[in-house]
Amino acid sequence: MNQEEIIAHVLLAKNGNSDSFCKLYELYYKDMYHFAYYTLGNQQDAEDVISETVLDAFKGIRNLKKPEKFKSWIFQILSTKCKRQIAVYISNREHLKENNETEQLIQDDHPYAEHLDVRKAFSKLNDNEKMIVSLMVFAGYNSRETAKILNSQEGTIRSTKSRALTKMSQYLKEEFA
Repeated sequence: MNQEEIIAHVLLAKNGNSDSFCKLYELYYKDMYHFAYYTLGNQQDAEDVISETVLDAFKGIRNLKKPEKFKSWIFQILSTKCKRQIAVYISNREHLKENNETEQLIQDDHPYAEHLDVRKAFSKLNDNEKMIVSLMVFAGYNSRETAKILNSQEGTIRSTKSRALTKMSQYLKEEFA
């Protein structure tokens, strides 16, 4: 779908056309899932935050001022939902540990089971690094857009991403040495 078609669907969705909103959801679901899954590390929680995001977006799309910013807007909602879920993990200390996540992925034949090494490397990052890598690598945002979403400076985003990717790379090199 090209940018003009996306904008047309956004405008229709703003006027209450649920079919157009569904088309937008279908277009971005995969990117949203990658972002949420890699940020949270749990399939069910990723699906839950996406559901909450889509509901909020559907309810609030009439307030979207710039239709061409739909993707950024819905990812801001998703990012906020993921941050809240991470806060729940921290406060309840119920987040699954790396070994349990790995066992669950293997048992469930998760579609990303073949990427367990990358997942393990990703799990070594702190929450801020995970959020930045998720937005830039999995969701495709540039440093300016990521800085805006996270209310940070572009330089900070770029340096954090670089350190995070170096950390992941080092972990993978050690694993396969």
